[in-house]
Amino acid sequence: MMGYIDSLIAARRAGHVSDHIHLGLFADPSLTLDQAQEAMAAHHLAALDLHDGQSVVDVGCGFGGSLRRIDAQIAAHLTGVNIDPRQIALAREGLWRNPVAWKTCDAAAFSDTRIGWADRILSLEAMFHFPDPEAFFAACAKALRPGGRLVVSTILFADGLDRSAIAVANGFAPWPMPEMILEDPIGMAMAAGFKVQDIQDLAPLCLPGFDWMCPSPPPSLTDHPVIELCRLFQSGAASYPMLVFQAGGNTQK
Repeated sequence: MMGYIDSLIAARRAGHVSDHIHLGLFADPSLTLDQAQEAMAAHHLAALDLHDGQSVVDVGCGFGGSLRRIDAQIAAHLTGVNIDPRQIALAREGLWRNPVAWKTCDAAAFSDTRIGWADRILSLEAMFHFPDPEAFFAACAKALRPGGRLVVSTILFADGLDRSAIAVANGFAPWPMPEMILEDPIGMAMAAGFKVQDIQDLAPLCLPGFDWMCPSPPPSLTDHPVIELCRLFQSGAASYPMLVFQAGGNTQK
């Protein structure tokens, strides 16, 4: 189960990393990696269009960094979802202003038998782990009230499974569908009843973060997942789409 997370959990426990475990957004190249990770979370939350009184779900909540930003911004009912109980344990630590429900389950199972109870759903750089993204979109469509909003980001490979992509997928396993292209999640979401509101490729703004995480890729390919992900981002062979969807019905804040 996500073996690469082991070292991140240890680093978090030791205070060496923040509560964000995703890439950073370097709109300002002078940012540190921690600051850029905060900026990435803030960019996603801006797309969510948050308001007081909403029910907000974070699917693949990691160590709780994005949820804590939401907790500080609005009065809301929050739900953190992760299949890994170790990440849930870290995320729930500390004081929370708002009530938070924690669900340890697959991304497609977070809504159970409940229908129309959420206003906003976030999944920040987690979907590549999901074994059944189609079922995830169906669960989101079931959970969201009419007019609700879903913001999803992930990493996609543009040129199929070359050696670099295989190294990345193996190093950040599980990565059940490395062959996925942009049309796949868009089609799955639309089939579930969502309307596309925005698509942004954030990959160019992620690139400076690799200077903090790994040496420059050498001319020859390696088996190091971070170095090879850097190579893919540099060449344009990987993308980082942030997708904004609206559930059916009238816009509801």
